[in-house]
Order: sequence, then structure tokens, then C-alpha cells
Amino acid sequence: VDEALHKIDDHLPAKAKQAINQAQYLVHKTAQHAWKLVDEARTKGLRGALHYATAEYKHLMVINSTKLWVKLNHNSAFHSVAEWVTPTAANWSGKYNNLINDMSGKGYIVFGYLPLIPVDEFGEAIKVAKAKEKEHLNDHKSDSSSDSD
Repeated sequence: VDEALHKIDDHLPAKAKQAINQAQYLVHKTAQHAWKLVDEARTKGLRGALHYATAEYKHLMVINSTKLWVKLNHNSAFHSVAEWVTPTAANWSGKYNNLINDMSGKGYIVFGYLPLIPVDEFGEAIKVAKAKEKEHLNDHKSDSSSDSD
């Protein structure tokens, strides 16, 4: 089996190897999160498991939505619409968060299970992503200008 896998590995294109490695990494990370979720449920009960799951989901959403936002923001049509929509979305998100906090504070247990929208985290993540992208573009400009020298 090892010999056959070695021969297959020698003939696989780089893209296929990369896809396999990414799939293995994804399976490994998913298993880690599943075990952590089970551990949270075992030690802290259903509420602890739900809090862990929502925190992980929020983290995943912040990362992926930030990447999407930065990519879409290069499109001028999206950029002009985003300038108009963003303040409205932030305002409504803040109102939603306030409602959830108020209702939870009044003792409505169901509202304690609803996730808050991480408005501040989205803003900070977008700033960081834009800075990284600007740095990346500056690196490419300096590389190309030094090549021409």
C-alpha cells in the first residue's frame, strides 16, 4: 500500500496534492472542534456547548465575511453601494444587539441563547485586512521597482 501511494503521489499534479492537504487539514480541524464541543457539553452542559459553538461560528463568520468584503470592495459598483448600506447595517445590528442584551437582562432566558452581531469585530477585522492588503500591494510594487533598477 505504501509503495502504491508513493507512486500515486509521484504522478499527482501539485493542485491535487494541495487539495488533498487542505482536505486533511479541514478534517483534522473539524475533529478537534467536535471533540472540544463534546468536552464542553460534558463539563458545562448544553448551555456551555451552545456558547462554544456560537463563539466558533462567530469567529468563522468574521474571518470569512472579512475576506469576502475586501474582495468585493475592489468592485466600484459594490463599493458605492457598500458606502450607503454599511452605516444602516451597523445601526440595525446595534439595535438588535441592544434588544438581545435588554431582553436577557430582564430575565427572558431564550434571548440569552441568541448570538450578538460582532459589529466591532467586523470593523476591526476589515481594518486589519485592508492594512495587510495594502502592505502586500506595497511589497509587490517595491519588488517590481527593484527588479527594473
